[in-house]
Amino acid sequence: MGLYAILTLVAFWRMTTFYAFDLLTLGVLPLLFGILTRAKWTKVVLFCYAAIQTLGLAAMTTTAIIAYQITPNDVNLAFQGYNVPLIPLWVLLASLIGFQWWVGLSKTTHVYLASKPS
Repeated sequence: MGLYAILTLVAFWRMTTFYAFDLLTLGVLPLLFGILTRAKWTKVVLFCYAAIQTLGLAAMTTTAIIAYQITPNDVNLAFQGYNVPLIPLWVLLASLIGFQWWVGLSKTTHVYLASKPS
């Protein structure tokens, strides 16, 4: 729940700063709501959100690898004037996505969403 609360804050920051209204940004809002209310549809939204993130990371990874093969000196990521190292960023993002898949497939999540708050 904490991860999705942090992702919601990042989504609001991204929406207000960059005016980004996409599924990667807004997809966390119904997911957090579903987790908090223990709605039956939450697991479906969790899998869809993780699948969208997985596809996005795979597309960006493929693009970066192809671009690196063509012009290795031009492949860099700059965010607000800082160069971000690509390999540690990829490991972090892959770990976060893997963690979400693990949470979605765990028995604890199933038990949590099946129980109603008292």
